Amino acid sequence: MRNRYIYFKSNWHTALRNRYFVVEFLISTVILVFIMLIFSKFTIFVEMRKGIQVNDPVLESFKAIDLTRLIFSMIYGGLLFALASLVSSPYRLMILFEAYALMVLTRIVMMFILPLSPPIGMILLQDPFVEFFGTGKTLVNDLFFSGHTATMFLLLLAVPKKLKWIFLIITILVAISVLIQKVHYTVDVLVAPYISFTCYHLILKFFYFRYKGESYDLEFKLF
Repeated sequence: MRNRYIYFKSNWHTALRNRYFVVEFLISTVILVFIMLIFSKFTIFVEMRKGIQVNDPVLESFKAIDLTRLIFSMIYGGLLFALASLVSSPYRLMILFEAYALMVLTRIVMMFILPLSPPIGMILLQDPFVEFFGTGKTLVNDLFFSGHTATMFLLLLAVPKKLKWIFLIITILVAISVLIQKVHYTVDVLVAPYISFTCYHLILKFFYFRYKGESYDLEFKLF
């Protein structure tokens, strides 16, 4: 525990001495909040719009099962676990914030381009967090692509190597669960990891370009 505290203190002390990091971290946080506010407003438009009903042979082969509690236990439990593992790594945390903001922005664009109606037989996935900060209603048309699957895969990419296998399992279980509940089409779930991977590595490459030669090596050794 003491070593972890020393690691935490050392990383943040070094990072906060870099004024470019401080400015970017603050701006990244503000942008993330701003994009989430835009997304909450955008979902109102999405819910009012009539979308396309997709024929999905996979979903048509079984009856939906309500896995709401399991899904949100994995999602919010995984999110808290990931943030706890990254709190000692300011640069990694900033990269995650920026990648998540880019992923949400990409999702807004994709949902605008490809309006979909929910799968037949879907059981509502009532997310208390989204409903509180969003429209106050359960969303059904926020389909392409799966935000829950994309988020968990993004966390998988961000966490230390020793935790990646845990998040790989969680990501797979979340993906399967949203399909079993028929919250998303199969294509929504399959595309999500590719979007997260692209967003994360674009941000990561841009980070290396900007901070080349900076002293962030210590925290990156654990990844």
